Amino acid sequence: MQEERNVWVHLLMTMISAAGLAASVWMTLPESERLMVRLTVKAWLHKNLHQSARRAGRAGMGAELHEHTPTAIASYSLAYRLSRWRDSL
Repeated sequence: MQEERNVWVHLLMTMISAAGLAASVWMTLPESERLMVRLTVKAWLHKNLHQSARRAGRAGMGAELHEHTPTAIASYSLAYRLSRWRDSL
């Protein structure tokens, strides 16, 4: 029991240290590099949200063709929410 607790404490300390390191590196980056990182992450999110929305929409169409309405509604709703999130970026 004590060993398991020590593992979690060590994991928590490692995560806090990594977050502190990331924050200090972020603050030392020039503004232009910070902008490039933000734009890269935004482009990656946009691409993945687009692909996920497309997949959910196609799953909804497949469920609709198989006349399984509850699954189709859920898939269409997910596709709509993902595409709205993508468009808000």
